[in-house]
Amino acid sequence: MLYTPGTKVLLRHTGEMATVVSRLEDEVLLIRLEGDPDMTIPAYEEDLLPAAAAISRVPSPVHQAKEQGVQERRRRLKGAERISAPKGISAVFEPMPGRDGTVLRYTVWLLNDTEQECLFELHIETRTRRVVHSEDKLEALAAVECGVMLADDLSDLPEVHLVCRRISTAGVEPPLERTVRLRPKTFFNSLQAVPVLAVTAYRFVLFEHLSAAVPSKPPTDLRQYVRQQVPRTEKKPSLPLRPVDPYDVKAAAEFSHEIDLHAERLLPNAARLDRSQILHLQLAHLRAFLEKAIRLGIPRVFVIHGVGEGILRRAVADELRRHPGVWKFKNEYHHKYGYGATEVIFY
Repeated sequence: MLYTPGTKVLLRHTGEMATVVSRLEDEVLLIRLEGDPDMTIPAYEEDLLPAAAAISRVPSPVHQAKEQGVQERRRRLKGAERISAPKGISAVFEPMPGRDGTVLRYTVWLLNDTEQECLFELHIETRTRRVVHSEDKLEALAAVECGVMLADDLSDLPEVHLVCRRISTAGVEPPLERTVRLRPKTFFNSLQAVPVLAVTAYRFVLFEHLSAAVPSKPPTDLRQYVRQQVPRTEKKPSLPLRPVDPYDVKAAAEFSHEIDLHAERLLPNAARLDRSQILHLQLAHLRAFLEKAIRLGIPRVFVIHGVGEGILRRAVADELRRHPGVWKFKNEYHHKYGYGATEVIFY
């Protein structure tokens, strides 16, 4: 679709409404966010949808706490009643109906209704794109919101890959892995009530428990022997990349591999802005920084957000989860930044 100035659009990965201001390049538009008319940001045309595709979400007890951050949601879920017959670790796809009742996307949750806790990595990918990538701690009787899957992704048979490392009194145990391919018929037959989330959704149990894996039977052929003996190595999926400019050597050499998002570093007039305006501008700087790093072929960068109340760190994590060029990211202790920066690794 050809978007002209003044056209109302929907950001595909965030659900925000915006208005097209002008065209910057063949596939890049300048848009103005509806919630912040004083700020314009660049956006790829492929990341936009017509305004008619706008989604209105039906509130649920869990989603009323959305603006309070992931930690608040976890506390609320941990307070749920004890489950009499826990199913285990599940991927849950909550439908998000639009005004006309059509479901165009699903909120993806990782749900744990057992009394064990673990560290996890969740990957959902199709043949053409990365849908969800999330790494975090999953507490007992809790759920973590991991991202959004579009309804169109189901036609590409998305693959769900989960790695869990149970946390015990002896420390973190060896990883357990499970991969499931979502086929439309199986997916739509999995609709059920999910009491912990207080919603009706599509649920796939990936692990019934997190105990050590049962020893496998002796291999019967060479292929099976190799599968059991050779450790699985993590590799980047083969996904389409945005063009990299290999000739801009000077720009690549001068590029700083870190960006400091503290307001006083980015905005000379930060004192005159409210917190929401500052956050929008910080994320706009982050998007521009990521796009430039990808264009120059930079393999990894650091995003400095500080510790504080964690609002900026969570906003950065949400932005990185949605960005199609980000392979993985982690907020671990670093000798230079402490816990105040997130490392970002690109495809």
